[in-house]
Amino acid sequence: MSKTTESSIVSKCAQVLDVLSDAGGPLPYSDIVARTGFAKSSCHRILAVLQAEDMVSYDRLSRSYRAGNRINRWKRGLTHPTDLQAAAVAELQRLNHAHGLNVALSVLDGDTLLYLLTEQEQAQRYADRTGDRAPLHCTAGGKLLLAHAPTHRREKLLSGMALEKFTEFTITDAAVLADALPRIVAAGYAVSDREEYLRVVGVAAPVRDMQGRVVAALSMWGLHAPAGQPQVTDRIAGLLQAAERISERMGWSGQTPGPGGA
Repeated sequence: MSKTTESSIVSKCAQVLDVLSDAGGPLPYSDIVARTGFAKSSCHRILAVLQAEDMVSYDRLSRSYRAGNRINRWKRGLTHPTDLQAAAVAELQRLNHAHGLNVALSVLDGDTLLYLLTEQEQAQRYADRTGDRAPLHCTAGGKLLLAHAPTHRREKLLSGMALEKFTEFTITDAAVLADALPRIVAAGYAVSDREEYLRVVGVAAPVRDMQGRVVAALSMWGLHAPAGQPQVTDRIAGLLQAAERISERMGWSGQTPGPGGA
């Protein structure tokens, strides 16, 4: 293969990755062809190369492409640097040991929740691991990050989100979900009450950067307890304090930007 051919392939791979990155979520094949301007046969070959290198993943259900695990690992190292994880790890361990609940640090990635760090108290099937993804509309961390997302991004996510029903408590109406988001911002935390798993309750608090922007969610979850016994939601105060300490390590001084954002 000539150097010119190699350069052309690298350039086309880069263009496809740029298109997927700018989209902020999954794209069908036809959209990638349209946005790159490549011939269909050429675009198909480039996507095959990127899939083989784990830079692009294909979802058969939605018939769409998105950035793969390899790109996500690179992106976490750049846009969510180890500073965030280093600032949070001790607090996750402290919460985990103090309350006996699963704890996670997560970020908004495309149209899903991405777990950057997790601490598991019990190896139960409700325990997510680092690198796992979860829906936004039925998790405490997802709803919190959706509530604090910039207005244009939040509206785009809400309009394109498939509100899959996991339990009888899952919010499946976009208008109902949208109405709940301002209350999350006002309360300062989010709750998921048996919305993803029928027996699980979760709470999430915002982690802020130096500018006061919410860049991550600190969450805890565990099994729903019978009436009269301590509930997961009883631990919100400790969760909020831990999230504030992480935010302070990230340079936050207590000031927050105006509502909505750009």
